[in-house]
Amino acid sequence: MKQENKTIKDLLLIPNLLTISRMILIFPALYFFHREFYPLAILLIVLLFLTDFLDGMLARKLNMESFIGAILDPVADKIVVLSFFSYLAYFNKVFFIYFLLILIRDISQLLSIPVLLMWKKIPFKVKPKMIPKWGTALNFILLGILFFDIVLPILNFEIMHYLLISIYFISGCIEVYILVTYIPRFVQIYKGEHDTFE
Repeated sequence: MKQENKTIKDLLLIPNLLTISRMILIFPALYFFHREFYPLAILLIVLLFLTDFLDGMLARKLNMESFIGAILDPVADKIVVLSFFSYLAYFNKVFFIYFLLILIRDISQLLSIPVLLMWKKIPFKVKPKMIPKWGTALNFILLGILFFDIVLPILNFEIMHYLLISIYFISGCIEVYILVTYIPRFVQIYKGEHDTFE
């Protein structure tokens, strides 16, 4: 009971509420974008991306870091990325190979949470290093460019096209790196040889 009360209390912390709002904003943002209410959709997308910056910053500044927050933040990021890239992939607005990388990496990481916490009852920490953080940042930058291009075709400009290709390449390399380092770490945590995803 005490653990349940602590979990509920932690969920109500401001940074965690921001993280939860990030997931809640996905559906209305995509709905309004699909209905071509672009100003409102873009506003919601910007707010959604801002919560990713604000939740971590506020957690540190207000001393509100928590176990549930450390798990919830990357989960929210993955759900956002999967939702938005799936929408773009449905309309053939994203390279399929890149989308496949995102799909494999994010789903495998999301599945590890119930396996470790609920099935095996193995606690773990999440302390991402700079490369995974850059990976998420590039995901969001890429999403911003691709969605903005639907509203205002900026990729018709040659320089923007080359910029997009460069981001795809760098982000794709990071996705591969994260995937090949994540799997051995998952095995280590599963065996009790480590306790932190980095």
